[in-house]
Amino acid sequence: MLFSFSEETDLELDRVLFASPQTVWRCWTDPALFRKWFSPHPAVVEEVRLDLRPGGEFYTRMRSPKGKVVESTGCFLALSPGRLIAYTDALGPGFHPRGKGFLTTVILISSDVTGTRYITRALHASPEQKQKHEEMGFRDGWGRVISQLGDLAQQIDR
Repeated sequence: MLFSFSEETDLELDRVLFASPQTVWRCWTDPALFRKWFSPHPAVVEEVRLDLRPGGEFYTRMRSPKGKVVESTGCFLALSPGRLIAYTDALGPGFHPRGKGFLTTVILISSDVTGTRYITRALHASPEQKQKHEEMGFRDGWGRVISQLGDLAQQIDR
């Protein structure tokens, strides 16, 4: 299976969003929409670059209300319109190794009776990295972001 899941090293959130898979995909691939939901409010996404192809750049710069800036650079590994987004911070654009990396993110999108089944997976190299991510607030932070995505997509679908 592409991007298999390991209980030992990986984290997962599985939600149903009350919007169409096409709209959820659009919120992921349109930079103007992406900026509205990708960081837990009240933090903001100041800059985003999405080169939507395998090896293409995935870059975000976020700022917290206290002014802390968090940048993330990586590349897309795989994209299947309306179904799959996978990216990593271990590789830069063009699949060039960065010499460091914390995670690979896999987003699985599928149709559900009430909208979209949305599964996000954070794949880590070790149980220690998984634990660190949990301690950083994975479930709360990523959960809030998924809720923001769902709210935005639902507004668009109305």
